[in-house]
Amino acid sequence: MFVKLKKFLLGDPKPTVESVAHPVLGLLTYSEDDDAWLTDPSLAACGFGFYIAGEIDKNDQIYHPSPALIEHAASIASNPGPLVCLVEQFIVSQLQGVRDLTRYRDEVEQLRIYRIDLMWPDRPDDGEIELRTSADSEQMWGCAYIGRKPAPHLCRDR
Repeated sequence: MFVKLKKFLLGDPKPTVESVAHPVLGLLTYSEDDDAWLTDPSLAACGFGFYIAGEIDKNDQIYHPSPALIEHAASIASNPGPLVCLVEQFIVSQLQGVRDLTRYRDEVEQLRIYRIDLMWPDRPDDGEIELRTSADSEQMWGCAYIGRKPAPHLCRDR
Protein backbone atom coordinates (compact mmCIF):
# COMPACT_ATOMS: atom_id res chain seq x y z
CA MET A 1 0.00 0.00 0.00
CA PHE A 2 2.66 2.53 1.03
CA VAL A 3 4.82 1.60 -1.95
CA LYS A 4 1.97 2.51 -4.32
CA LEU A 5 1.30 5.76 -2.46
CA LYS A 6 4.99 6.66 -2.48
CA LYS A 7 5.22 5.89 -6.19
CA PHE A 8 2.12 8.00 -6.86
CA LEU A 9 3.47 10.97 -4.90
CA LEU A 10 7.11 10.76 -5.89
CA GLY A 11 7.05 8.94 -9.22
CA ASP A 12 9.30 6.08 -10.20
CA PRO A 13 12.31 5.63 -7.95
CA LYS A 14 15.48 7.19 -9.28
CA PRO A 15 18.47 4.92 -9.97
CA THR A 16 20.63 5.28 -6.88
CA VAL A 17 24.24 4.50 -6.07
CA GLU A 18 23.86 2.20 -3.04
CA SER A 19 27.32 2.61 -1.55
CA VAL A 20 30.54 4.48 -2.12
CA ALA A 21 33.95 3.55 -0.73
CA HIS A 22 35.94 6.67 0.10
CA PRO A 23 39.62 6.59 1.15
CA VAL A 24 39.11 9.00 4.07
CA LEU A 25 35.44 8.57 5.04
CA GLY A 26 35.22 4.81 4.59
CA LEU A 27 32.01 3.25 3.33
CA LEU A 28 29.08 5.58 2.66
CA THR A 29 25.86 3.55 2.51
CA TYR A 30 22.60 4.85 1.11
CA SER A 31 19.72 4.97 3.60
CA GLU A 32 16.30 5.11 1.98
CA ASP A 33 14.77 6.29 5.27
CA ASP A 34 17.15 9.26 5.43
CA ASP A 35 17.45 9.73 1.66
CA ALA A 36 21.18 10.21 2.20
CA TRP A 37 24.46 8.32 2.47
CA LEU A 38 25.63 7.58 6.00
CA THR A 39 28.91 6.50 7.50
CA ASP A 40 28.95 4.38 10.63
CA PRO A 41 30.13 6.53 13.55
CA SER A 42 31.47 3.47 15.39
CA LEU A 43 33.83 2.69 12.49
CA ALA A 44 35.00 6.25 11.79
CA ALA A 45 38.66 6.98 12.36
CA CYS A 46 37.77 10.58 13.27
CA GLY A 47 35.36 9.42 15.99
CA PHE A 48 32.06 10.48 14.41
CA GLY A 49 29.99 9.80 11.34
CA PHE A 50 28.58 11.74 8.42
CA TYR A 51 25.23 12.18 6.70
CA ILE A 52 25.75 13.17 3.07
CA ALA A 53 22.85 14.37 0.92
CA GLY A 54 22.64 13.46 -2.73
CA GLU A 55 22.04 14.92 -6.12
CA ILE A 56 21.22 13.69 -9.60
CA ASP A 57 24.19 13.46 -11.93
CA LYS A 58 23.38 15.56 -14.99
CA ASN A 59 25.13 13.14 -17.35
CA ASP A 60 23.84 9.71 -16.35
CA GLN A 61 20.77 10.72 -14.26
CA ILE A 62 21.89 8.59 -11.31
CA TYR A 63 21.34 9.74 -7.73
CA HIS A 64 24.65 9.80 -5.85
CA PRO A 65 26.23 11.55 -2.84
CA SER A 66 27.07 15.17 -3.57
CA PRO A 67 30.77 15.56 -4.48
CA ALA A 68 30.90 18.96 -2.74
CA LEU A 69 29.54 17.45 0.48
CA ILE A 70 31.90 14.47 0.27
CA GLU A 71 34.80 16.88 -0.16
CA HIS A 72 33.69 18.88 2.89
CA ALA A 73 33.23 15.72 4.99
CA ALA A 74 36.64 14.38 3.93
CA SER A 75 38.32 17.65 4.94
CA ILE A 76 36.72 17.38 8.39
CA ALA A 77 37.54 13.68 8.78
CA SER A 78 41.17 14.12 7.78
CA ASN A 79 41.67 16.81 10.44
CA PRO A 80 38.82 16.63 13.00
CA GLY A 81 40.64 18.46 15.80
CA PRO A 82 39.68 22.03 14.88
CA LEU A 83 35.97 21.20 14.58
CA VAL A 84 36.00 19.17 17.79
CA CYS A 85 37.55 22.17 19.59
CA LEU A 86 34.94 24.53 18.12
CA VAL A 87 32.14 22.24 19.29
CA GLU A 88 33.63 21.92 22.77
CA GLN A 89 33.93 25.72 23.02
CA PHE A 90 30.36 26.10 21.75
CA ILE A 91 29.05 23.69 24.40
CA VAL A 92 30.88 25.57 27.17
CA SER A 93 29.53 28.90 25.91
CA GLN A 94 26.00 27.50 25.81
CA LEU A 95 26.29 26.22 29.38
CA GLN A 96 27.52 29.62 30.52
CA GLY A 97 24.99 31.65 28.57
CA VAL A 98 21.75 29.64 28.55
CA ARG A 99 20.23 29.31 32.00
CA ASP A 100 17.77 26.57 30.93
CA LEU A 101 20.68 24.23 30.23
CA THR A 102 21.89 24.19 33.84
CA ARG A 103 19.43 21.42 34.74
CA TYR A 104 21.13 19.27 32.06
CA ARG A 105 24.68 20.32 32.98
CA ASP A 106 26.03 16.80 33.66
CA GLU A 107 24.62 15.49 30.39
CA VAL A 108 25.69 18.50 28.31
CA GLU A 109 29.25 18.35 29.62
CA GLN A 110 29.49 14.79 28.27
CA LEU A 111 28.24 15.61 24.75
CA ARG A 112 30.47 14.66 21.83
CA ILE A 113 30.00 14.85 18.08
CA TYR A 114 28.05 11.84 16.86
CA ARG A 115 27.42 12.85 13.26
CA ILE A 116 27.88 15.83 10.94
CA ASP A 117 24.84 16.21 8.69
CA LEU A 118 25.65 17.82 5.36
CA MET A 119 22.23 18.17 3.79
CA TRP A 120 22.40 20.80 1.09
CA PRO A 121 24.62 20.36 -1.98
CA ASP A 122 24.06 24.02 -2.89
CA ARG A 123 25.21 25.04 0.63
CA PRO A 124 28.16 22.72 1.32
CA ASP A 125 29.40 24.73 4.31
CA ASP A 126 26.12 24.40 6.23
CA GLY A 127 24.25 21.57 7.93
CA GLU A 128 23.68 20.28 11.43
CA ILE A 129 25.74 18.68 14.16
CA GLU A 130 24.29 15.74 16.07
CA LEU A 131 25.65 15.32 19.61
CA ARG A 132 25.35 12.43 22.06
CA THR A 133 26.89 11.47 25.37
CA SER A 134 27.94 8.11 23.90
CA ALA A 135 27.52 6.17 20.67
CA ASP A 136 24.78 4.00 22.18
CA SER A 137 22.84 6.87 23.76
CA GLU A 138 19.38 7.41 22.34
CA GLN A 139 19.12 11.00 23.62
CA MET A 140 20.33 13.37 20.94
CA TRP A 141 21.28 16.99 21.11
CA GLY A 142 22.16 19.19 18.19
CA CYS A 143 22.93 22.55 16.75
CA ALA A 144 23.13 24.16 13.36
CA TYR A 145 26.41 24.06 11.48
CA ILE A 146 26.70 27.36 9.62
CA GLY A 147 29.78 28.47 7.74
CA ARG A 148 31.59 25.42 9.10
CA LYS A 149 30.93 26.45 12.72
CA PRO A 150 28.43 25.33 15.36
CA ALA A 151 25.66 27.86 15.95
CA PRO A 152 23.36 29.41 17.24
CA HIS A 153 21.75 27.30 20.01
CA LEU A 154 22.21 23.90 21.56
CA CYS A 155 18.92 21.98 21.39
CA ARG A 156 17.76 18.81 23.06
CA ASP A 157 15.91 16.44 20.75
CA ARG A 158 12.83 15.09 22.47
